[in-house]
Amino acid sequence: MAMRVAVISDIHANLAALDAVLADIDQCNADAIVVCGDLAWGPQPAATMNRLMNLGGPVYFVKGNADREIGERYGVDQGLPEWIAEINEWCADQLTPTQRDFLNHLPRSVPLDVEGIGDVLFAHGSPRSDTDPIRRDTPDEIVRPMLEGISQKTIVCGHTHIQFDRMVGETRIINVGSVGLQSAARGACWALLGPDVVLKETSYDYHAAAHQIRRSGVPGANDFADHILHPPDEGP
Repeated sequence: MAMRVAVISDIHANLAALDAVLADIDQCNADAIVVCGDLAWGPQPAATMNRLMNLGGPVYFVKGNADREIGERYGVDQGLPEWIAEINEWCADQLTPTQRDFLNHLPRSVPLDVEGIGDVLFAHGSPRSDTDPIRRDTPDEIVRPMLEGISQKTIVCGHTHIQFDRMVGETRIINVGSVGLQSAARGACWALLGPDVVLKETSYDYHAAAHQIRRSGVPGANDFADHILHPPDEGP
């Protein structure tokens, strides 16, 4: 049965942003929520995971690269910069074994039938890899190999933190942006699919969120807080 779907991605353990978006979603009469990855890498991992794992109604999760790296405790031995490895370790230590196990068993992609759009594949980076960066200006010839073997004509992703809705050949690619580490936007970004595609942006109390982030103990807390208060024009 075709569904109307709210899509969120790249929460990055920003609980205030997540709560604000979920409150908006409650008003949208969506049939399901899809979470396109990068849940717990950030300042409030345990509380964020608790909120997500206890959502009611149909909720579909996709594993992001940060979820994989936290769940498997990736470090410098896996080629990561030291500062990312330090955050991975801190986040993994905050999570319960049940929460880490949840991250480790998420699927790489989720297919759904969306009202008015048809068959849609939800992924994190691209259908090929959770680290593929599809941006609004990535040349078509670079994107096409990421779509090989995929039957769906609509792909929904995150990872690069900036919303867009573009065509690559006959394939529509929608990036829902980032809930918790937004770029090129002031608020928390998400999307509502069915029967149209509506890219959304939700305001929340940025100063209160930054205050909580600075008190969280996450390595680089001030950098996280500054990102919330002054979002960059470009994504990662």
